[in-house]
Amino acid sequence: NNRGEIPAWSMIRHSINIHRGCFGGCSFCTISAHQGKFISSRSEASIMREVEKVVAMPDFRGTITDVGGPSANMYRLGGKDTKICAKCRRPSCLHPKPCPNLNRDHRPLIDLYRKVRAVKGVKHAYIGSGIRYDLFDDSPYLETVIKYHTSGRLKVAPEHTSDSVLHVMRKPPFAQFYDFKKIFDKINNEL
Repeated sequence: NNRGEIPAWSMIRHSINIHRGCFGGCSFCTISAHQGKFISSRSEASIMREVEKVVAMPDFRGTITDVGGPSANMYRLGGKDTKICAKCRRPSCLHPKPCPNLNRDHRPLIDLYRKVRAVKGVKHAYIGSGIRYDLFDDSPYLETVIKYHTSGRLKVAPEHTSDSVLHVMRKPPFAQFYDFKKIFDKINNEL
């Protein structure tokens, strides 16, 4: 290309999209409108084939810039009973409280991250997409992300500090961000 580099392409060239959709239902976001409320996760085999293709690129230097999606930690998450989900009219599975039918098990994602890290030629596999801190508690997911998949900044999206504004946005109260930060700081100090 004689017009120079395309910044948006450079940013995603060595990234892997692992799923589509978002059940967060934020009032300002169109992801659920154009990708769907239900998560469509790629198979592990498909993701690993793409990792191998990225590693084989002539300009790849060992860093996968993102193993993520609209919200990085929604891979393989969704309703435990899909019949309940089919009848549900809530725009968000997380607001005002997480749905009791929501599977929030991050073990398949942690396992996927481990497999990506193990590929010969991969020095770093970062999470460049934002993570939803209202999807996990003091689980091994956050420790895994901090220890292996953070390039210096971990992207989370509180979007605002006013609880009344956050409520209209269908986001958790700002106090939950501080709870997340305590866990984040504790893990960082231990590591």
